[in-house]
Amino acid sequence: MVAVLLAGCGGSGNTAATVTSTPPAITKTVTVTRTPPPPPGPKTIMETNGTYVVGTDIVPGTYRTNGKYGCYWARLSSFDTGDIIDNNVSDGPQVVQIAPTDTAFMTRNCGVWHKVD
Repeated sequence: MVAVLLAGCGGSGNTAATVTSTPPAITKTVTVTRTPPPPPGPKTIMETNGTYVVGTDIVPGTYRTNGKYGCYWARLSSFDTGDIIDNNVSDGPQVVQIAPTDTAFMTRNCGVWHKVD
């Protein structure tokens, strides 16, 4: 802030003035870089019907479900649902070993699968 005091020179009348100046505001731009969270890894639970990619969507291992009427599951060697390694249709509890070499696992009407090992 700058202040200037002016006083009149000579003569009988005294004149004074004060001038005040405010410096301009300073604007700063700050860039904050945030690293996005890592993508979620493979899960150990399958809650819905679908085809799950082994190693990407789900972790290989032994899974169990309480099952439902007409539960169908299949271990797949490719994304072609005809490339079946093993499958089953049954009512009630089911247990399946999904190998790391399986490409995908398909489940229909089985309820929730939980990894047990």
